[in-house]
Amino acid sequence: MLIKTRAVVLDVTPYSEASIILKAYTAEHGLQSFLVNGVRKQKARFPSNLFQPLTLLELVAYMRKQGGLHRVSEVDLSPPLVHIPYDTVKTTVALFLAELIYRSVREEERNPELFGFIDHAVQILDLHPHTASRFHLAFSLQLTRYLGFFPGGSHGPHAPYFDLREGLFTSHRPPHPYVLDPELSARFYALLQVDLEDAEAMRMVSSERKSLLDAIILYYELHHTQGFSIRSHGVLAELMA
Repeated sequence: MLIKTRAVVLDVTPYSEASIILKAYTAEHGLQSFLVNGVRKQKARFPSNLFQPLTLLELVAYMRKQGGLHRVSEVDLSPPLVHIPYDTVKTTVALFLAELIYRSVREEERNPELFGFIDHAVQILDLHPHTASRFHLAFSLQLTRYLGFFPGGSHGPHAPYFDLREGLFTSHRPPHPYVLDPELSARFYALLQVDLEDAEAMRMVSSERKSLLDAIILYYELHHTQGFSIRSHGVLAELMA
């Protein structure tokens, strides 16, 4: 079956001498794997820059009814990214977010709300002149709303701790190590309330950003990634230091 769909690039793996396997989250069919032939040839039909992390594409592909690896027939930018490919910080943020989505989203079916959120977020990251150093934190927490483990409760004097294992703000420090202290819990809660467009307006020093990133990664590992570690966040934390 020949299909046409928009897609977000999440992961690319070399295949044979000149091809790649593309993992992409699509608007029409959720998470899918595609074979793209000839990308690594000198005179490639499709240039390799089409397949950088978080690139927005329009794909035409032959979909196998039984699933597995689908073959790409046509591919184009939709829309072209303006800043992410040329900004070191935004490129690194894109690498982290692409890995986070790839490790977290498992569904192979249409989810227009989730695709719309990711699509909108990529364009904010790309076009917003001051978005980079806090965007990944807000995005990571907002994504949990679509994945089914958005944190519960609210932070305040009555509930100063965030229990990472239970996913709730709580009045007492739990008897396990997966908990944020009141100050970091307050920052964590503030990120839950902020719009992606306004993430950069939040004031925080580099040590707070690193602590929040570590906490969010642990939260994902406890609830959703089933033991898969997010590898790229170390590079991102170092760049943001």
